[in-house]
Amino acid sequence: MTSKATNHYPRQFFFLLNCIALLFTLVIILLSAHIRLGESGLGCDPWPSCYAQSTFQDTTQGLEIPSGDYRELRALHRLFASLLGICVAIIMLIAVRYRRAISPLLPVLMFLVVLFLSALGVTTPTRTYPVVTLGNVLGGIVLIALIWRQLLALRPKHKTPGPQRLIRLLAATLAIQILTGIWASANYTASACPNLLTCDFIANAAENLTASFDLSRQLELDVTGELVFSGHMNTIAFMHRLVSVALLLVVTVTFHVIRRNYPALMKPMLIVVTLFAAELLLGVVNIMTEMPLWTNTLHNLLAVVLMLSTIYLALAASNSTRAGHTI
Repeated sequence: MTSKATNHYPRQFFFLLNCIALLFTLVIILLSAHIRLGESGLGCDPWPSCYAQSTFQDTTQGLEIPSGDYRELRALHRLFASLLGICVAIIMLIAVRYRRAISPLLPVLMFLVVLFLSALGVTTPTRTYPVVTLGNVLGGIVLIALIWRQLLALRPKHKTPGPQRLIRLLAATLAIQILTGIWASANYTASACPNLLTCDFIANAAENLTASFDLSRQLELDVTGELVFSGHMNTIAFMHRLVSVALLLVVTVTFHVIRRNYPALMKPMLIVVTLFAAELLLGVVNIMTEMPLWTNTLHNLLAVVLMLSTIYLALAASNSTRAGHTI
């Protein structure tokens, strides 16, 4: 027997709120990527001597919007972030109120991520700490993943047998690829590897690897406040490209296994393959066309959509496997 609270659960309104939150988060991620990449110097002329040459000492604190070329976009970003915060708060309150009908776990986590991002945005010291950028971008990605997972939980479940371990490997490799991409952006590595297959790579790469991915590292500035390029940037950019090759192999193997043994999962798998191919092609275009701003912004957005499609694929596959197949 269902309770009164369950009977009056506003399912359609709750679903609509989550759709709005997903849209707001996508817009925020797009604006954030465009502002971050634009302020780093992508799209400047002449490339690459103009890259990352603006001051890194941000004197603006608190809720004040910094002045500059991207002030209007920052104001728009702030507006959508505020609307998103209100939307997520309402989602959490509804989930808590009707917790017998729907688990409040995901909405509460969504609200906590929003609080984290709000606090990080207000207290950001300078752009010389890559871990701050990592926290901002990763927080947005985690938030949209939680909202997407909530939306999928509200839909009827139609699971089919699938290669769970292989799909988990795909998701893990994609997560590493996204993390290395965020870290590369936070460390201003866009000009570190000007060629498609080679970087200005240092000889002691193994020694440099640990220091390059040290979360406590700080970017080095000269006396004028401009960025000093180092071998760490080459290492980070090289690792991001190396992981992309590993992801290509995993996507290829997963597609082959699903095509042969799990035809019911071909639709979500084809979406993943198409998005990954577009993401890979766009990355090549970015390198060959000297890192234009808008294509790099789209590259960031595609990575997020690829992650969402991979989550959908993982949830579409059940834990059971076809007889004779254990991958």
